[in-house]
Amino acid sequence: MSLSISGVRTRMKKILHFTIPHGWILGCLAPVAGYVIFETTTGNLTAIHWNRALMNIAFYYLLYALVYLVLNRFRTAVAGTTAVLYLIAAVDYYVLQFKGSPLLLPQDLTAWRTAAAVVSNYEITPAASVVTGGVLLAVFIFLICHVRVKRLKWKQRGGCAVVYVLCCALWLTAFYKYDIKYTLADIDDDVFWWSLDGSYRDFGYAVSTAILVKSMVFEKPEGYTPEAAEEAAQDIQYTSHASSDTVPENLIVIMNESLADMRVIGDFETNEEFFPFISSLEENTVKGNLYVQVFGGGTSNTEYEVLTGHSMSFLPYVISAFQAYCKPPEYGLVTTLKDQGYTAVAMHPNISGNWNRKNVYSYMEFDEFLSSGEYREAERLRDYVSDLGNYQRLIERYEEKEEGERLFVFNVTMQNHGGYEYGADNFQEEIRMTGELAGYEQTDRYLSLMKKSDEAFAYLLEYFSEVEEPTMIVMFGDHQAAVETEVYESLFGKPLSELSPEEADRRYITPLIIWTNYEQREGWIDKISANYLGSLILDLANLELTPYNQILLETWEELPALGKNGYYLADGSYVAWSADTEEPEQMRRYHLIEYNGVADRRNRRDVLFRIEPQGGM
Repeated sequence: MSLSISGVRTRMKKILHFTIPHGWILGCLAPVAGYVIFETTTGNLTAIHWNRALMNIAFYYLLYALVYLVLNRFRTAVAGTTAVLYLIAAVDYYVLQFKGSPLLLPQDLTAWRTAAAVVSNYEITPAASVVTGGVLLAVFIFLICHVRVKRLKWKQRGGCAVVYVLCCALWLTAFYKYDIKYTLADIDDDVFWWSLDGSYRDFGYAVSTAILVKSMVFEKPEGYTPEAAEEAAQDIQYTSHASSDTVPENLIVIMNESLADMRVIGDFETNEEFFPFISSLEENTVKGNLYVQVFGGGTSNTEYEVLTGHSMSFLPYVISAFQAYCKPPEYGLVTTLKDQGYTAVAMHPNISGNWNRKNVYSYMEFDEFLSSGEYREAERLRDYVSDLGNYQRLIERYEEKEEGERLFVFNVTMQNHGGYEYGADNFQEEIRMTGELAGYEQTDRYLSLMKKSDEAFAYLLEYFSEVEEPTMIVMFGDHQAAVETEVYESLFGKPLSELSPEEADRRYITPLIIWTNYEQREGWIDKISANYLGSLILDLANLELTPYNQILLETWEELPALGKNGYYLADGSYVAWSADTEEPEQMRRYHLIEYNGVADRRNRRDVLFRIEPQGGM
């Protein structure tokens, strides 16, 4: 028996220890194999047309060649690069399932801590495409391990490096400067932004990433100088929307996680109303549609627009403006309120480091930041502090304030965060869709959370309706939720890939509610984007405005909403973003001032972004 086992071992060694002849041929095809494995794993291989596939493969050749030249170890370079690509593809697959948006490199790398903090709340199950990609990877690495390629000598390596640099220069020049991707593969940079998930699926991951990288470069507005920015703030004319002379002693602004009403896209039936209280609000209430720049995630970008007034439309695309653009001092809503005597308190019932909030709130000059440690005893729904528990802690902080103290609270909720794949024992799901859309469990769970948010908001307003101090409460959603794609496509009546830019922007609308416990005129705001909201709040509260706030309100009158894929004019017409579209004059003025405040901090004209503090300076 021992001889038999020994013989089997010897035979197995002979079978496994072989060398593939002319292995360099397999090496030359490695980038093609890497592309096939990657897009198989994402599930997009068959969706990419052959000419677009060739565009992607060209980038794979550049990547594999670079790694090989650096390492000068053939098997390590090829097997390692392919394995890393597979991991990226697998992560991209699950990010798309959870967020409704693909993994965006390199931007998403800056948010890995935030992602790690919430990933445990999602259910990860093996997917056919990910498993298939893994099998292909294993087979490919097995073959590569049986290839023998000699290491390059220094002179060979140097010559190859020169050729590589020339090839890179030629390809990138053709891709970016001469737009060969549009000529040969009908890949349009403007169309790319309409639907990122659709673009990554149809254009391929490598090409899409190359387009995204280009968008990360700050482009100076035409005619920009610090003096031009200052001149743009001259002769401002805007109409105040305040309908009361009252200045609130308490100003509470709530950015509610994933709060949205999907009926802005299309009507559907449910067993009962999920926003009964919010829908009934009329007295002393202004409601409306808030246009944001993110879907399914990227919360801090909405937060950034509201707190600073800067529009993401003018900035290089990033997953988190908090991590990319914020530096001390970061002027905006907080500094303007503090200059008028308010104590500024930030509240968020989760980890303070998420989206770099701990640092950014300090840059913005918040006086306090109450994060997860302040909510240990708060009620929870699923794994998150509920809106009710959050508001109870908010009320506690209000009751702690000194007599006569003006209080500004910016509260970011967590209850409705993504991870709708499963329920929880502490969460009773009350809402379900009926009719044609019955049976979508994630959406039913999400709508049940909306009902809980509605109930908690009723609790909060009931409390402050009994408070004597004038109080304004603003609530808005940061983005719509990444629930089943089929639900959205049913509401639109077409696949997401076929949406026009204006239709696609309906996935970027969230509710806005502005309530006071004193008399103000009721109203409806059909369109306002998040970058204007901070200025509108100051205006409605009868507070002093900075020149930047004033230019924002003036711009809002002419350009009511700067959306993800385009913008609206005052007459209701829609203009899709395009490199070929000339900026309206009012947008140009706004752009100049924003560039001065964000990109040219060394020459920033602080007078545009600050008021004189009460009592003088």
